[in-house]
Amino acid sequence: MRKLLALALLAVAAAPVAPTLAGGKPEPVTSVTLAKSWDAAVEEAKLLNVPIVVHSHGFFCGPCWGMHSALMCNKKYIDFANEHTVEVISLDRLQEGIDKKDRKAETYEAKVDGQTVKYMVEFPGLTVEEMLALASSKASSYNKTGKIPYTAVVDPWTLDELKSWNGGQGAGTIQEAVLEAKKAMEKEHGKGISRKDLNLVRDASRDADAKAAKGDFAAALDRLAKLDAKAAKWADGLKEQLATAKANVVAAAEKALAAIEEKKATDAAAAKKELSTLATRLRGTGLEEKAKELLSTL
Repeated sequence: MRKLLALALLAVAAAPVAPTLAGGKPEPVTSVTLAKSWDAAVEEAKLLNVPIVVHSHGFFCGPCWGMHSALMCNKKYIDFANEHTVEVISLDRLQEGIDKKDRKAETYEAKVDGQTVKYMVEFPGLTVEEMLALASSKASSYNKTGKIPYTAVVDPWTLDELKSWNGGQGAGTIQEAVLEAKKAMEKEHGKGISRKDLNLVRDASRDADAKAAKGDFAAALDRLAKLDAKAAKWADGLKEQLATAKANVVAAAEKALAAIEEKKATDAAAAKKELSTLATRLRGTGLEEKAKELLSTL
């Protein structure tokens, strides 16, 4: 415990100043991947069949920043969490830190699907809005002690707290509890999917959504179809995610076709021109014949 306390105090000394890029732009720290919402954490933990680790911290809590630096930004724990947990942060008094322009509340800009998004330097991948929402979500309810930092291992199936600690804890203690919980969960629910495969589907879905947004529905479905061979060996939950991504593309194509059909009453020439382009991008959607029939009426 003394060794951990010393490590935490050392981390606190470094924590208040976020790393900065040349030109004064803040650079995100390297930390565990954090769930964007409580519902997303539960859904992902069930797919992976791993426990959720909830970190209840306070913005103006020195030992909390010590845990953040010594545990959540620890490479060995990051590697462990990537395989065995879904990580959730519930940070109290963040808005106060933002209002006081504290360095630990700084954000950095990232491009996501062509859009500029501001994420938190100390919690990469999370926006201020997502952080504030997490602090008032179910995640915040596990700490009934009123003391921070507080760490809890949660079963995503029952939402029961399986193990918890007040104050600083070493990575080994948490990892041991996580592995014990995961073993029990696999015995009851079977082995979950791998995060690698889950990320494959998510990346493909984002790419497909971007292509569909540009009206290139065939290319979007082609992107998703590249996973079909792998999907044959996947668990049902992941197959459903891939099927949903394909259904979303088809739904977007249906919407585009319906818009053209509606336009033909007021501007048939423009509708015909748009449909001529769209028809070449509907391969695989099941809407090819419908497009041909509509084109014949223009």
